[in-house]
Order: sequence, then C-alpha cells, then structure tokens
Amino acid sequence: KEITSLQFRTNLMRGLLEEYSTLRCPSKGGRPALDTPLRLTARHFPSEVPQTTSQGSKTRRHCKVCLSSTRKSKQRRLTKYMCVPCNTSLCAVPCFEEYHTLKHY
Repeated sequence: KEITSLQFRTNLMRGLLEEYSTLRCPSKGGRPALDTPLRLTARHFPSEVPQTTSQGSKTRRHCKVCLSSTRKSKQRRLTKYMCVPCNTSLCAVPCFEEYHTLKHY
C-alpha cells in the first residue's frame, strides 16, 4: 500500500518523538516566594556577637534595621547583639523586636 508524502512525514515524526522524546514537567523556576518571611515565624532570641581575635572583647557589627532604607534617619549604629538563626546583627531595643515582628521594618 502506498502512502502519501504527508503520511510518511507524520509517521516519521511520530516514530522519532516516541523514540527520543522524554516527558518533561514545566518548571516554574527558582524558589517559591514565601508569604511570610522565616524571621517572622520562629522564636528568636538575642545573643552577643562572637568575639574575633583582632577586635578582642569590642566585637560589634552594624545593626541591619538601623541601616534600613525605611528609617527616617539612617544611622550606622554598632551593636554587640545578633540573632543567630537569622545571622543578622540587631540593636537589642527596639530593632530586635521590629525585625522579628514587622514584615516591612
């Protein structure tokens, strides 16, 4: 039985697709965005910034909330406190509480 050129090409494409095609699920790409940041869901407690040998007992870091762009007066305040799970330096009062309770601090 003779087949048309169109039938031949269709059969050829089906055969190639069956042989070499793999099913792929469409990827959304990247990590899914969390509605609530992790820093707002868990319990966090302030601890002192670990000492470094070069600075001795005066180890301090800049507070993340004080440097935030939403603050009226951006100040580079040094603090000796940090949140270990978040790996973020924060002033004990009020920045620590603001960072862990407000979505946009």
